[in-house]
Amino acid sequence: MSITSKGWIIFIAAMGIMLTLISDDISDLDSWNEVKTPGFVASMFAHMGAVIGAFVGGRLIPTNEVK
Repeated sequence: MSITSKGWIIFIAAMGIMLTLISDDISDLDSWNEVKTPGFVASMFAHMGAVIGAFVGGRLIPTNEVK
């Protein structure tokens, strides 16, 4: 399976969305020590899961190519 430019565009868009969502979480922190809390780590995992899902979903778009 080759990496297409559409897949990379979707990945970059997903990373942008993830950074936007993470910025809200970071702005709510009182100190950088809270980054190590389970709630913050779980929130980051949720954001990463969304990015991975968008990237994989973008690469699974059906095409007319037959290999």
